[in-house]
Amino acid sequence: MRKNFGLKFIILSAFAVVMTVFAVSCKDNDSAIGTGIMPSSDMMEFLCDTMGVQTYAVRDTHVETHNRTINPIGVINDPFFGQTTASCAFQTLLSTTNVQFGREIDTSDLSGVKLTLQLKYANKYGDANSAMTISVNRLLTDIYYDSIYYEDKEFATTEFEQLASASVNFGTDSIMKIEMPAELVEDIVMENVGQETWSNKDFVKFFKGLYITTELTSGDGCIYALDLIDKKSKMVLTYNDTCSFDFEISEYSARINMYSHDYTNADSELKTAIDNPEQPTNYCYIQGLAGLKTKIMFPELYTLFDSTNIIINRAQLCVTIKDGTESSVLPSPKAMSMTKILGNGKFDFLEDYKSNSKNFGGSFNETEKSYTFNIPLHLQDLFKDYKDLGEKTDNGIFLVANDNRIVPYRAVLYGGAHENLSVKIIVYYSKY
Repeated sequence: MRKNFGLKFIILSAFAVVMTVFAVSCKDNDSAIGTGIMPSSDMMEFLCDTMGVQTYAVRDTHVETHNRTINPIGVINDPFFGQTTASCAFQTLLSTTNVQFGREIDTSDLSGVKLTLQLKYANKYGDANSAMTISVNRLLTDIYYDSIYYEDKEFATTEFEQLASASVNFGTDSIMKIEMPAELVEDIVMENVGQETWSNKDFVKFFKGLYITTELTSGDGCIYALDLIDKKSKMVLTYNDTCSFDFEISEYSARINMYSHDYTNADSELKTAIDNPEQPTNYCYIQGLAGLKTKIMFPELYTLFDSTNIIINRAQLCVTIKDGTESSVLPSPKAMSMTKILGNGKFDFLEDYKSNSKNFGGSFNETEKSYTFNIPLHLQDLFKDYKDLGEKTDNGIFLVANDNRIVPYRAVLYGGAHENLSVKIIVYYSKY
């Protein structure tokens, strides 16, 4: 709905300003603001319109998940989004290549030698009081640091074997320790015996890595963000009471995150939106770990203006959390981002973000329970393309949670098709 505010402003040249002041001093009422001497083509009208948008639920697929700084593990049962499961795989590397266990360890009796896996987590999302079991598996297939892996990577049952399992229990120092079996201790020690040097290349051929999975036994679940490249995350071989050797997980270790989403028990309207991706939705669904993102389109942009001479001065898009969908256990994202969809299917940052990322917006407003974005440049580009090329180039923009590749943030927001609280964009523009 257009609002004129009853105001029309005049863009004046320096000469016109002087003439206006002169006219006012002469008490010429007809020229009080210069309209008597300026051509009508120089008049600029400032207007404000509220523009509707369309929103669509889109599965977030083909997400690269290799060599991330954070590696989530765990399970969450969400009343709106169903079940999310996260697992990871990684290589361990030698902390030094001149190790020779045969010189320091009595290989005839390895009963006093222990191997302990230490995992450190950086933060968690969900109910940490839930009971879960963690399984540590030995990979029987190679993984590579320089290869690309996606969220749907899976290992066949023939590609790993279980080494140990334990109840998930991160201590106050955020470290969990799991004892590895004696068979693995013997494999590693005896593999090293007799070797003059032991390179990491040789080691990862022998010990290909670990695969971590979890199973929820009670509660709604929790996902832990492992910090594998922290110095405290490692395998530690202890022997001769006081001696130890570290198998580290470094930035050069191959690391793979794997995510799966089961929407069987999700909210019925969400399931309908997923099954009908071309149908505008009542709500915007945001879910991290390669879950869901929202596509936003601006169909009213091309019918809003009755003039081709338009300058968009300000455009604010605000999306609000649906009442009753947020909780302290499953908090909303701290911030969200937008990327425009290019004609070739790839993505790019909006011009508004590139020109002024601080003014772009996207931070969560705790009071209003909303996210606001400033996107005048994006709308101006779309309208300019329509004016110059005679065709619509709006491929849409994706709304996603920040850190969506490593944090399972989720949110339900009012969408473009909602009957009463549909998301809209307020556009302030100049017509001349």
